[in-house]
Amino acid sequence: MKIDRFHANYAQEIYKNSEERKKGFIPGEKKSESIVEISSEAHELVKKINASEEANFSEKVENIRKSVQNGTYEVNPDKIADKILEKIERGY
Repeated sequence: MKIDRFHANYAQEIYKNSEERKKGFIPGEKKSESIVEISSEAHELVKKINASEEANFSEKVENIRKSVQNGTYEVNPDKIADKILEKIERGY
């Protein structure tokens, strides 16, 4: 395939754009800055997780992850339903 001047320019433009995307350049006017706010509920959740008394929480999560990957994870719908009802009764 012969690459003429048009195709060479096109290829260079594609390469330039992909390099700009890697660097985070987005063409166009800057409209305004984005502001991200984290709710007080999210802050409380983080505090509860950090204050968790379960020292082996990560170990439990890892065991669940492995059993899901192995296809041996079993769901107990009765236990799930009981926990949901318990949370509803406590008001979350």
